[in-house]
Amino acid sequence: MASDPQLASDLLAAGIHEIKNRFGLLYSQLDQLLATLPLNEQHQHAADQIKSEGQFIGSELVRILASYKTLEQGAAANINQQFLLDFLEEKIARHSYTAAAHKLQIDFDCDDDLTGFFDAGIVNIVLDTAIYNAVKENVGQILVSAEENNGDLLIRIHDNGPGFPPAMLEQPISQGHLKSGSGSTGLGLFFAQRLLGLHQEGDRVGHISLGKSDRLGGACVTLHLPQ
Repeated sequence: MASDPQLASDLLAAGIHEIKNRFGLLYSQLDQLLATLPLNEQHQHAADQIKSEGQFIGSELVRILASYKTLEQGAAANINQQFLLDFLEEKIARHSYTAAAHKLQIDFDCDDDLTGFFDAGIVNIVLDTAIYNAVKENVGQILVSAEENNGDLLIRIHDNGPGFPPAMLEQPISQGHLKSGSGSTGLGLFFAQRLLGLHQEGDRVGHISLGKSDRLGGACVTLHLPQ
């Protein structure tokens, strides 16, 4: 029989899961309703903002559930082969409302034949975390790139924003106390680090690193996925 703390955790997770499902249904119905309405430019922009916030809430609920699972004993990644061109194209397409609502340009760049082995659900959550963090910094451009280097698949999220403060670059993500210029606690990156840590190959473990973008000049978040 589960202990009281364990039972409480399981009930909380079940509640969040149900909220996520109901919110997904509500979001879908709202999207269908908006599609039937004649909207002028101003109203369309407001609708895109609502959709963008809805996507963010849905992604946050998914991230919370996935992060909870990493704390359960025996959690494991569901690793499969992924074609990066298709994977990144779908990811960027799903952020079309975010791009429209924030007048943001989001692109991706990778070799046509690049493949990798990773948990698509986990990587999607981590990419969403990095993209939404960049959006909160009011950036105008985001580029998601992918390449293989020294046995690791590197997926990078570049932006043209102010970049990370030096103190944030010096502080380990594992501490979970990161502070960005917008006042974010950094818990999103902390849990993203935990999720990526489920990817292991020998003594190499998946992780995140922060730095300066050599493509857009702002911040760069790099996902290191051992292959």
